[in-house]
Amino acid sequence: MKTLTIILITLFLCGQALASEGQAPESEQGIFSGSLGDAIWTVTAFVVLLAVLGKLAWKPMLNALKTREEHIRQEIESAETARKKAEKMLADYEFKGMQIIKQVTDQAQEQGEKLAEKTRQEMFAIKRRTQEDIEHARIAASEQLWEEAGQIAAMLSSEVLGRTITQEDNQRLIREAITKLRQ
Repeated sequence: MKTLTIILITLFLCGQALASEGQAPESEQGIFSGSLGDAIWTVTAFVVLLAVLGKLAWKPMLNALKTREEHIRQEIESAETARKKAEKMLADYEFKGMQIIKQVTDQAQEQGEKLAEKTRQEMFAIKRRTQEDIEHARIAASEQLWEEAGQIAAMLSSEVLGRTITQEDNQRLIREAITKLRQ
């Protein structure tokens, strides 16, 4: 590579030296003034410069750009993969959240049903106890009523008979009266 560069520089300098031999004085020289030899050497030097630059500069620069392009493409793919993974994780967490909400809702509903059932059972127990208390009170009132009816009957019988009845006769008459009334 170094030898090619040295050869190009030498050719360029030789071309400059040959071109300057047949030139007019410096004051008459313009941008387009010169000989055919100058033009050929200039074109040759330009072509050689393009070839050297193409080999030494353009190819490494293009390779670097391709490498960078590949790196950017991989980064984009990596970012896309990470985005999809994040979206999947988000969907999974949303699903798990919905499951937890459903589970908590079901538990709350179950607890509500248990509480309602417990309240219903307590209400029936209170109702049953109240009915039993009412029945006991009714029986006690009935017994009291029958006893008072018997006492009234004993008082009436003592007035009708005109004599005092003994306690034994009184109890016997009360029992007989209650038995007749119940029938």
